[in-house]
Amino acid sequence: MIFWRRSKRHLSAHIVIQAFQVLPWIGLLVFLLQSPAIARQPPSPAHVALRFGILPDSARDIIDARYAPLLHYIKQETGISIELLVPENYQELLTLFREKKLDLAFFGGYTFIQAQQQANAKPLVMRDIDLHFSSVFLVRTDNRKNKLQEFKGGILAFGPKLSTSGHLMPRYFLNERGINPETFFAEVRHSAGHDQTAYWVRDGKVDLGAANSVVIRKMFRDGILVSKDVRILWETPYYTDYVLAVQPDLDETVQQRLLDSLLALSPLHRQQKRILDNLGAGGFLPASNADFDSLRKIITHLQHKTP
Repeated sequence: MIFWRRSKRHLSAHIVIQAFQVLPWIGLLVFLLQSPAIARQPPSPAHVALRFGILPDSARDIIDARYAPLLHYIKQETGISIELLVPENYQELLTLFREKKLDLAFFGGYTFIQAQQQANAKPLVMRDIDLHFSSVFLVRTDNRKNKLQEFKGGILAFGPKLSTSGHLMPRYFLNERGINPETFFAEVRHSAGHDQTAYWVRDGKVDLGAANSVVIRKMFRDGILVSKDVRILWETPYYTDYVLAVQPDLDETVQQRLLDSLLALSPLHRQQKRILDNLGAGGFLPASNADFDSLRKIITHLQHKTP
């Protein structure tokens, strides 16, 4: 017992000596943390706020509902806050990105290629469906015509002129079938978005409408469109379309955090499946410039023909 007491006293003395040796270092650490040099360090990516631009391909309330779960997920996973910005039209999205008023944007294939030419946009991710995307041609259900060729002399609605799925690719596939829209149809109109194209068909304002297949099928699932009013006449072959692109000088760590969080989304996770369902996707894939090589050739081919 005497030995144990002595050991404790010796141990206590040793701890006191160690404490006096450490105290100067604690003081130095406090000084460094309070110094202006440390205070000027940039914030970690967890405190970054980004501006995210979306193509105005549908009504604002539909777009908000589509992306809100995704933005909440990104904030939870990375700590990065994202402000959703929806411009008035496709051209404004390009302008905002070129002027660096957006940090990232969800472009259609056509607008992405333009953003790359104008602002060196960097592809980050795309949905799994974007490598095999399609457009649909809509008609009223009570219209008994079953072939595109039967609509000669009718009224056709495309989406916005800069839309890949609402204009560029439907025009390309019509040309492939020997149909020049401006001479084949009595009138060609351009809607403000895919939902408006569908409403024009439903309401009998046009005879035929070309639109994004994912948007249209979701409108059917949500009951916004019903099969007794509108049907799909024809669906195009697949092509590459949408991509989420970032500014070329966006912080690499921030890019990696975004990439990792999006690639991690899984339909096997109940809440994450809801996020993916909203976007019409089964998951995300890394995107590259090469994914859009075929689309670049089509754009070049159509450029002199497009009004």
